[in-house]
Amino acid sequence: MPPAEPPPPTHVPSPPSFGTRVPHFLADPLTHLPEWLPESLRRTSSVDMVPLPMGELLLIGAARHHDGSTASVHATLAADRTLRALELDPDLPGAHQLIGHNVGRGFRAAVTPLTEPESLPAVLLLELPVAAFLSGYGSLYIGSMPGPLSDESIANMPADICAGWISDGVMMGHTRDDRMVPTPDGPSAPLGIDDQFHPMPPLAPNTMRRQRLLSRHEDEVWAMFRDTYARPDGQVIVLHEYTITATLEPIWPGPLGSSRIRSAYPTARVLPWPECPLAAASAERIAGHPVEDLRRLIKQEFTGISTCTHLNDLLASLAQVDSLQSLR
Repeated sequence: MPPAEPPPPTHVPSPPSFGTRVPHFLADPLTHLPEWLPESLRRTSSVDMVPLPMGELLLIGAARHHDGSTASVHATLAADRTLRALELDPDLPGAHQLIGHNVGRGFRAAVTPLTEPESLPAVLLLELPVAAFLSGYGSLYIGSMPGPLSDESIANMPADICAGWISDGVMMGHTRDDRMVPTPDGPSAPLGIDDQFHPMPPLAPNTMRRQRLLSRHEDEVWAMFRDTYARPDGQVIVLHEYTITATLEPIWPGPLGSSRIRSAYPTARVLPWPECPLAAASAERIAGHPVEDLRRLIKQEFTGISTCTHLNDLLASLAQVDSLQSLR
């Protein structure tokens, strides 16, 4: 079993800041990772989001298993986030069928028939919609988000989609008062965790990165993700970061190697708005569910202000833990 992770962050509330740049509510990213036993099973992945001219987006991803196998992806998205070009290594038969799909709702359903569930190519392809969504934060940081917003635009924002976007919360309050979406100003990114990942180049200015680590030792699981942005001056800041410790139990009778979640305890480390951490309690709802059902469960039932989009993504990533065991 991995030793205990670093202690959870502490926070001393500060007065709200009204303006376009707002300090993060939680701003205590990990400076190091737990030490892992040599026999631990591990998977890392990352996707860089590189803005291109005319609103296009280049997504550059890489992943590595504990057994040394790797995969990579280069995907070019049009301004409307339609997949315009795709390169995979190793190549995936049928991947060309994804060209022309919007890398958003429905994209993951198009990927599923093309590859083995939770294989490295699947891991990277399923990460593309998350990266396409996150890339919108880059518009905030470089000041290209349109504004001031009209009453109609504010009324049409997806309020109550998650805890951070609650109608009477800080983020929506800033938006209504300033008539523009506030820019969350996160902490500098420590470098201490990167040596546990596959090789990643330094982030170029104005680019973002989603990196993820999933580790399993017997029936103990530890996972994390971090979203970062490189400012024009090169400083890298953390936008979101969560970790989770989970325990598994075998399903019996059931397929060999199949598991269900026995417990799940998330820790919010970097989140922009005061309401965001309130969603952490929703993680308890995955207890008792088979690992293979997590993606469906999260998609269908984890909605609204009791949940967090980014925590949901971390919980859904636990669907990979049984495939880690099968690679042993």
